[in-house]
Order: sequence, then structure tokens, then C-alpha cells
Amino acid sequence: MSIPFHAGRIGASFLEKLYKGKSFMGKKTGDAVKHLSAKGHTKTAKYTNLAAQNVNKGIKYADKTIRKYPKSASAVGGAIAFDIFDDE
Repeated sequence: MSIPFHAGRIGASFLEKLYKGKSFMGKKTGDAVKHLSAKGHTKTAKYTNLAAQNVNKGIKYADKTIRKYPKSASAVGGAIAFDIFDDE
């Protein structure tokens, strides 16, 4: 997927982090499900997989929302960054 030019620097950064997080989450969840299945914890593996699918849906929703409202996403990102780096 290409990042839209008009998304702004912070919006583009959000999308980039979402893509990396989604990829990392998918790999690690797959490893966890395989390990749980091998140990005989099939129900836990099933629910772990379902939770990962819901996280994936959430990431897709956030991606669509950021693409639809890039300026709002940039403003939210700026507010979060200000809150994190504010010393008070």
C-alpha cells in the first residue's frame, strides 16, 4: 500500500507504524498459536488466533480512518506527542 502524499508527516508516520506493528503482531501470534497447539492447548490457541484477527480488524479500521482524515490524525498525533514529551 502506498501512503497518500497529503497525509502529512505525522499521519504518514502513523501509517508506517501501523504496517510494521501489524506485520510483527501477525508473525508473533502465529508463532504463539503453533506453540500452544503443539503443547495441546487447542482452545487457548483458537482464542489467541481470534484475538489476533480482531486486532487486525482494528488496525485496518485505523488505517482507513487515518487515510480518510489525515489532518485529524496528524493533530491527534501531535497532541499525543506533546503529552508524552511535556515535562509538567
